[in-house]
Amino acid sequence: MPGDRAAEPVLAGRDTHVEAIRAALADIAFTGTSVLLRGDPGMGKTALLKVAEAEARRAGLRVLRMTGAEAESGLPFAALHQVLWPLLDDAQTLAEEQRDALERALGVREGAPPEGFTVADAALSLLAHAAARRPVVVLLDDLQWADPSSTAVFGYIQRHLAPLSVVVIGARRHLTVVARRDPVPAREEGNDTEGLPGRVLDLEPLDERQAELLLSTLHPHLPDQARRRVVRAAGGNPLALHELPVHMRAVAAAGPAHLADPRATGVTELFDELPLGERLGRLYEDKVRALPDGTRRLLLVVALGGSFAQHVRVLRGLADRAAGTSWTQVRDEMHASGLAHADPTSDRVAFHHPLVRACLVHLASPADRRAAHRLLADALPVRSPRRIMHLAAAAIGTDGELAALVHAEADAMAAQGGPAEAAGMMARAAGLSPDAVSRTARLVAAAAMAARGGRLRLAAELVAEAETEARPGRPEPADLYAFAVACTRLQLDADPAPAIELLPEVLDRPAALVAGQQGAALLEPLLFLLLVVAVHTGDERAWAACELRVADACEPVVLCRQAWSGPSRAVHDVPRRLRAAVAALPEHRETPAARLLLWTAAAVDAVGDHDELWSRFGGRHAYASQAFVDIVRAHDDFLHGRWDASLEISRRGAETSGACGYAFNETLFRLNSAQVLAARGDRAGLAALETAIEPSARERRLRLVTERLQALEVVCALGHGRTDEAWQHAQTLTPPGTVPSRAPWFHLSLVDWVQAAVDSGRRAEARRHLRAVDAAGIARTSPHHSFLVAVAEALAADDEEAEQRFETVYALPGADTWSFPLARARLAHGAWLRRQGRPGPAAAHCEAALGAFTRLGATPWAAQASRELDAVNGSSRTPDDGTGHHPLLSARELRIAELAAEGLTNRQIAERLGLSPRTVGAHLYKIFPKLGVTTRAGVARALEETREAPWPGQRAK
Repeated sequence: MPGDRAAEPVLAGRDTHVEAIRAALADIAFTGTSVLLRGDPGMGKTALLKVAEAEARRAGLRVLRMTGAEAESGLPFAALHQVLWPLLDDAQTLAEEQRDALERALGVREGAPPEGFTVADAALSLLAHAAARRPVVVLLDDLQWADPSSTAVFGYIQRHLAPLSVVVIGARRHLTVVARRDPVPAREEGNDTEGLPGRVLDLEPLDERQAELLLSTLHPHLPDQARRRVVRAAGGNPLALHELPVHMRAVAAAGPAHLADPRATGVTELFDELPLGERLGRLYEDKVRALPDGTRRLLLVVALGGSFAQHVRVLRGLADRAAGTSWTQVRDEMHASGLAHADPTSDRVAFHHPLVRACLVHLASPADRRAAHRLLADALPVRSPRRIMHLAAAAIGTDGELAALVHAEADAMAAQGGPAEAAGMMARAAGLSPDAVSRTARLVAAAAMAARGGRLRLAAELVAEAETEARPGRPEPADLYAFAVACTRLQLDADPAPAIELLPEVLDRPAALVAGQQGAALLEPLLFLLLVVAVHTGDERAWAACELRVADACEPVVLCRQAWSGPSRAVHDVPRRLRAAVAALPEHRETPAARLLLWTAAAVDAVGDHDELWSRFGGRHAYASQAFVDIVRAHDDFLHGRWDASLEISRRGAETSGACGYAFNETLFRLNSAQVLAARGDRAGLAALETAIEPSARERRLRLVTERLQALEVVCALGHGRTDEAWQHAQTLTPPGTVPSRAPWFHLSLVDWVQAAVDSGRRAEARRHLRAVDAAGIARTSPHHSFLVAVAEALAADDEEAEQRFETVYALPGADTWSFPLARARLAHGAWLRRQGRPGPAAAHCEAALGAFTRLGATPWAAQASRELDAVNGSSRTPDDGTGHHPLLSARELRIAELAAEGLTNRQIAERLGLSPRTVGAHLYKIFPKLGVTTRAGVARALEETREAPWPGQRAK
């Protein structure tokens, strides 16, 4: 294939990446997987995809491809269309609902596609059907330009690959923000694809040695001085190392006059000031300028038209109008230039490199670009969204009729569940509007669409434009404006103040929610946003506004407000009503109600009880929705002792949120990480997170964040046995006997507060606190609330009732699911039993606690359990006690030795003690030489001899 050999050099230094791709393809018969390639332009992403394609075809695998294009980034499901089009003949195998949804999403059938799960699930089913006959490889190039709807479907597919013979390999640029305001809808590059699951391979620049070796291979006769300039200018970019010497030779061949041209004087000058993508794009400028005018115009049509204009059949019809000549002549000139080629196997035109496309657009005059868009519009069906997009791009100045047409298309996109794509279209409608009132209203509508679609930087930009248009007044419609401002400022700046200032005023206006189709559906999102702000700030203005309009809202809004309003007897009925509301949700759809109910479940720690609710979030959704789901999931993982999973989700989420500029999400992800680190006793890690988020949270009055951080200081201090320090933090957080209002997470620190009081000798304060908790009825809120109250009551119990209180904890339904507080209860119970002179039961509880803390990675707590176990064993040195002390072994080593002597395997011992088999093996490796034996049978004999011998310092019987 022409152009392939030119791409091969950029694979230098990419052996590990090639091997990872080959490994994924080799395992395709056993498990599905995904690989994401990330790197700057010229780092070899497209070349690696070509390697994957060649390997797949040699192995007889089916290959499906997609190449993202800016021109199509504003069209819902455009990228998915490229992938699934070859499979649509198999759509008859799908269930009617799935086939209908998929065909509507891809434009094969009239009608709007349903939101969420159905489209994504249908796409997965279609791939599964194809893979059952022949394994499938899906190659996704330039993912940064895929439309948000398709990207979310790709994410869903990747999360469900394991049982399928499907490998997905994607490539995207490193996360950057692209600020564009032209007829092609703006994109926040990376905000939808950065969080996709699967293995991520970063393509870094070559080091100097690798760069020099590659350059010597590619251009062995390059003079030393030129070689040094190229290596310095290329900065380790393989494509630059390949193309720069070619560029230098072209400059030299042009003669002294051309060398005087400031655009072509030298390599270093060309590469000193410009961003990397633009620098590499400049390397193709001379070739683009050298094209005949007609060929350049037709290639510009390909660059602006996306997948539609890549088809040779389309270009044949456009060649005469665009190029003034035949397609055959254009094709030959295109091949001769090396910039693009027509692939006979796919009957499509492909560029030598994606940067060629960018270069063509960059060099074209505005008039040439408009002419290309007009040609594309004329070639498309009258009702095609692509046609409307190209008409808008071809327009000059204002056009009221066209603005109305574009506005209607934007509304249609939003109604189809594509607000992220609709925002760019509505912004273009605003630009075409001839009067300021219409222009302002459309800018506000576009901002609200962008906010709902998760494109918050674009939303903020559109809000600023609307404010400029409306001066000296405030932009209308007021409800859409308030929503856009509140949403963007909360997320981008972690600033809840605009929501508190604007949303109550809007909700207080009876006729506020009448801003057309978009405004009519805005009550629930407005209330949800205000509830989020109320919960995280405790601001009574926000709570009052929620109370004012909650009666007009649906049951999920009412439940969400009730669940998060804090400790109250009104919360007790939430779990029952939540189950009924979840059962009433439409099947397989992610709706605003589903989001409200998921957050309601989080308020009462019942997320894990609603698998059917999670299914609503299995489908397509943009970054904003995915972040919300991940925040809830990470917290639920923490509560249930899945700390590694919680930490991984939180760290990945914080990284992605920070890169995308979502300060509020980043704060919540870091708060989740802080929970894990505090419980594990990682003081340094906790301090680092507090330094990162506490000052800003305090400045923004995010009360939930600051109070939760203070509560985490209590548990961290307790883990290290710093009881006085823990008590200082605890009493500052909540005075004894006080249940604060508007503190829905109060129960999460209850066990910590009570233990800090008890361990520091303030049992009376702990009991007073628990009486207030009982009066508030917190235990009735949910099973988790009830469990935490029971643990706290056991910790504070007198000797007369302690046994009963601890047994009550263990008997509660689901007690084993809350592993951290359960382990703390067992540790406290074991210590109490030891003080009561009951070493056998005490050891059992301490061992259970030690195993749980070890599994959780709570090292300081495990050390406490180990010390308590040593104390138990040290207090039970009687001949008839089988858990006696050993002069040479620690308590842990002794217990492992005893179980090994009984004939248990390493795995059985590990299961009994809550350890890993490797840890057991490591202990036995130390135990054998201590006992002077080499076998398990020898261990049994040595322990028996030790029991018969007197203890050191003990008189023999």
